[in-house]
Amino acid sequence: MTPLTELKTLNSQTGTQPKLISIEISNSQGKRYGEGDREPLIVHSAWTHTVDRVSRGKGTQSSPQIQTQDDGLVWFGEIPALGEHQSIATLGKDKSEIARFLLYPLLREDDNGGAHDGHLRIVMSHHSYFDPEIQRRIEKQTLGRHQFTRNGRDIDVIVDSVDLVPEGVGAYWLASELGQLNSGYSLTIEIGYRTTEVWLVNDAGEPIKGEPIQFGVFNLASAIASDDEVRSALLGTTDTPKQVRDSQIAIALKQGKIAKLDSQQWDLIKTRHLERWKDDVIGMVFAQHESSLAQAEQILFSGGGAALLRERLRRANPNFWVDGDAQTASVRGSYYHFLSRV
Repeated sequence: MTPLTELKTLNSQTGTQPKLISIEISNSQGKRYGEGDREPLIVHSAWTHTVDRVSRGKGTQSSPQIQTQDDGLVWFGEIPALGEHQSIATLGKDKSEIARFLLYPLLREDDNGGAHDGHLRIVMSHHSYFDPEIQRRIEKQTLGRHQFTRNGRDIDVIVDSVDLVPEGVGAYWLASELGQLNSGYSLTIEIGYRTTEVWLVNDAGEPIKGEPIQFGVFNLASAIASDDEVRSALLGTTDTPKQVRDSQIAIALKQGKIAKLDSQQWDLIKTRHLERWKDDVIGMVFAQHESSLAQAEQILFSGGGAALLRERLRRANPNFWVDGDAQTASVRGSYYHFLSRV
């Protein structure tokens, strides 16, 4: 009997209905939206194992400190991202290889106990969701019992099952839930930090063709980090081999401000680069997906990149759909889709 079969058998005997949670683990930000959540949780995918005595106990919801028996104390989120930190990119691994590690900051104290008795059903996105090896790798790390502390509070949950879905297709399900989906085929485009996931979805809501592209917010952040005006303000000079971190720019794009630049100057720099990057995004769509575009009645954008470009994309083409909270559109859509199937 497999671990998954054992857990399902236990649930059928106890009558426990697991709590449904939609999870996205990514190179830039982990996201979560589930049963009982008032709003999505976003945790920057950066971490440090170096937590000094002064910083201990100062974790927050979006920058939690996770204590496990295997990994010790690890600080995730925007706070460690501003200093020396590790990330999926620095490890050079696929996120499925460290799925458990990336899952923990997205689980919370209210996942314990309750009517679901700590049992969870997780929907998780991955660009290779159809690959049996990816499925086995993620299940091996996530199924079963998990005990750790989050910001000093105990987490004790049992993951009963993991359903993999293609990244970005949740935006299709969200548009359908909101009654904003056109009939016919759709193209979903999730603009992440380092990659963009593109899927052609048929009129039955089934993803039929897709691929990840090495293009994302990283390209925008790197261009801004190399801007002489930014380098001069943050480094004091442009005549230096030192670099402005792209992660610093990425956080500034999210927060709408950056140290040593007043808001008006930052807005002008950001506007200049966003206009260029919008053209790059649209050019990428039309240059690389001409055959899919010929079949698509609507193009659904999601992810952090779409959030930055929302109004620009909506003005550019009436067939471009971008949700008001584009950054979490896919994780919310996946939740609603699977909730309707419970």
